[in-house]
Amino acid sequence: MRKFVSIAASIAAFASMVMFTSCSKSDMYDANVVNQNTVKSYEQQFVEAFGPVSKTQSWDFTTSAKASTRGDEQPTVTWSQEQNENGFFQSFVNEDFEDVKSLVVSTEVQDWKPYAKMNLHPVFSKGNGGMYSYYVIGVDYNDLDNYEHAWISINVKYNSWYSGGSAAKNPNNTKTNNLNFNTYRVIDTQAMADDKSFFWYAVALFPETKKEWKDANADAWDNLKAKHELKTCKMFTVNNRQYVAFDCDGNKDYSDLICLLESYEPLKDPEIVKTEAKRYMMEDLGSVGDFDFNDCVVDLTKTTWSDGKVETKGVVRALGGTLDIAIVIGGKQVWSKSGQGLDVKRMYNTSNIDKNAVYGEFDASDWQPSENNISFLVKGATAQDVTKEVKFPEIGAIPQMVAVRADHDWMTEQTRVPNIDWFK
Repeated sequence: MRKFVSIAASIAAFASMVMFTSCSKSDMYDANVVNQNTVKSYEQQFVEAFGPVSKTQSWDFTTSAKASTRGDEQPTVTWSQEQNENGFFQSFVNEDFEDVKSLVVSTEVQDWKPYAKMNLHPVFSKGNGGMYSYYVIGVDYNDLDNYEHAWISINVKYNSWYSGGSAAKNPNNTKTNNLNFNTYRVIDTQAMADDKSFFWYAVALFPETKKEWKDANADAWDNLKAKHELKTCKMFTVNNRQYVAFDCDGNKDYSDLICLLESYEPLKDPEIVKTEAKRYMMEDLGSVGDFDFNDCVVDLTKTTWSDGKVETKGVVRALGGTLDIAIVIGGKQVWSKSGQGLDVKRMYNTSNIDKNAVYGEFDASDWQPSENNISFLVKGATAQDVTKEVKFPEIGAIPQMVAVRADHDWMTEQTRVPNIDWFK
């Protein structure tokens, strides 16, 4: 059996805290020095209670449980180019034109939904005079330079439909409006919700020919996310047809490129795609032999959402000691009993247990579930006492802390866990 590694010496950052004693009110805890006899006694009594510890014993009993996640799925992008039937736009473009012009000005800006299924048809575009302008709507994912695979790339040379020119009123006149009205994109990005590098972009480019895009607009391609990520749009309905308008050059003019949306199905509210949760239970050395592992019970939960948001939260559930304690995650103190305003001489939620009790919440964003990078600081009653740090035990060591499933019960005060199988 591997010997227990003595816990850390003085920690100056915690010097102002008072001593955290054992669960037993009668036992005295000498924190002026590292009491090797206490450590040896703890190890001996642990073995007597539960048997010898295997050299391969892990004290994280959550590793066999698979987290709920869609993260194992390979991210995919689906797009295709299909032809509209003859006369597709002729049936409604002229009918909708005036209302579209009005609504693209009056409609409120809203967030663009990046994860959606749709058929996206280029319908109207705003030119910039006698110079060619390429309006590009596309995506970048897996950190790829995806300019060659833009879903919508449109060449506009002459003045805009917005000024009332003939382009919008004659959609087949490509010399006037250079939009490929007879083409649309079938798009499905819902599966990309787990890909953190995924984003839409909108870019206005101005070379004469498409082959010059990358060289003439190097800055745009090098700064797609920083300068051109597509976050907003305007959406409106005309004659039961849904349109979306994009700002491609950052001047807040959403008449740059307007598309018709068919079969539009955005991903609904963000979904939880992965949850990792553990309950950490700590045993202090002050009352050697009680092994109730309830001196501090804390839940850590890391939740990842389909929109990329990650929230990591800590909740303190029970405190079985009569003096102070602090929680450290990733080297940073995130909570303390005294800092929470609790009575450091009082034990909380270890007699009549309330499973939903909360004795403090904190941001645990530095928590790494696979590393169990959490520790507890315990401090003596006077300024001369030595601060003790209880770290997550190595494999095969005698534990002062264990990790269990977040729904696992903890023991009442001075009630020894029945056996090691209780942790599994």
